[in-house]
Amino acid sequence: MTNSIGNIGNTFVPGIPPVGINEAGTANPPGGPSFKELMLDSLNNANQLQLDSQQAVEKGLLGEDITQAEVFTSVKKADLALRMMVQMRNKLLEAYNEVQKMQL
Repeated sequence: MTNSIGNIGNTFVPGIPPVGINEAGTANPPGGPSFKELMLDSLNNANQLQLDSQQAVEKGLLGEDITQAEVFTSVKKADLALRMMVQMRNKLLEAYNEVQKMQL
């Protein structure tokens, strides 16, 4: 059976979290966004680029005032954002698998 990552803490001094770790067991630099917030912002940004790309393609097909270069640029931005998110996911999975392989 595996234990939840949330239960990992400082086993040497019970009740005192390690430096830089908050009560939930996650690192929280002072004044900076959390890893979760950064990932959610990246996902929202990639999603927004995809929606903008879809709107640009629709405008181009309907003959509205948009150039082919603008449509192409919009589509490439969305493609690049998606590829970046896929690579981030792959790296996170690799890191997770490495942590699982560690022996305690």
